[in-house]
Amino acid sequence: MLYGIAWVLLKIYFFIFFRFKTYGREHVPKSGGVIFCANHSSMMDPVILAMITRRRIHYVAKVELFESRFVAAAFKSLGAFPVDRNKTDMAAYKHAIDLLKQGRAVGVFAQGARYKEFDAKDAKAGVALFALKSGAAVVPVAIKTPYKLFSRIVVNVGPPVDLGDYINKRVKSEMLNEVTEKIMAEVVRLMDGAGGPS
Repeated sequence: MLYGIAWVLLKIYFFIFFRFKTYGREHVPKSGGVIFCANHSSMMDPVILAMITRRRIHYVAKVELFESRFVAAAFKSLGAFPVDRNKTDMAAYKHAIDLLKQGRAVGVFAQGARYKEFDAKDAKAGVALFALKSGAAVVPVAIKTPYKLFSRIVVNVGPPVDLGDYINKRVKSEMLNEVTEKIMAEVVRLMDGAGGPS
């Protein structure tokens, strides 16, 4: 219930104060496990990504954000779960894969941290691992905005990335790198696509 109320209020806020516009909404799957993979430049990005669908998106968030009991409760109520970026956090990976196998939506910022300048080379292999282990669709997303009041927020959503050549094969590090590059190439294409901040 909290998620639905927050979604509506934030949608109105961004529409009024940021001229929010989404291109490619038809590419968002209405059901089934899906990974939304986007660029990351601001703490507002998870909120913006959530605006493209009424489906509840579960986010992989750094464990430091859960240090406060109150903040942790708020994040969890909105679908976020912690990952320790200083180690291989298998519990977080397993949770993400379980969510996807249950037909849920998971939001991933493949760069793993916020970068003012987008560079696909900063992407980590987590999104590829989630996709290959769960069989979920991967939908690339580009968020384009300076995040200045009354500026424009444009979100470009692409069709699911074709990973058919990699499904049901043994997952190796080389394959993870190839899949990551393939996914991020689509994010780059969308960054250069329709619309843009003004």
